[in-house]
Amino acid sequence: MTSRDHRRQGTVPMWFAIAPPGVVYLFTHAFSRKVERWRRDPWVRLCPPAGAPAVEGEVHFVESAELAEVAELVVDRWVLAGAVTPAALHRLVGEGTHALVRVEALRGAAPSE
Repeated sequence: MTSRDHRRQGTVPMWFAIAPPGVVYLFTHAFSRKVERWRRDPWVRLCPPAGAPAVEGEVHFVESAELAEVAELVVDRWVLAGAVTPAALHRLVGEGTHALVRVEALRGAAPSE
């Protein structure tokens, strides 16, 4: 995952979960630099492993209403990140220690090599 700010652009590996149709979820600490960048500029480039084309997208922070819809997916994918139950996930996101974001492809953005 690559995000940008006015000073630099950086790429970091991220755990992800894919949810149809064409949505990727990322779960991370709420006070990380990448979350700070996403709050200022929601643009990201996702570079899947194994040489698949990169896709540009926009980050959307998941709020409580949507959290219930994706809790099982997140818990199954990131059980070792502290979200061992849907209730624990709600607590982590609600207390603001972690952020769950939904990445959606930018309209008209073609995959890049």
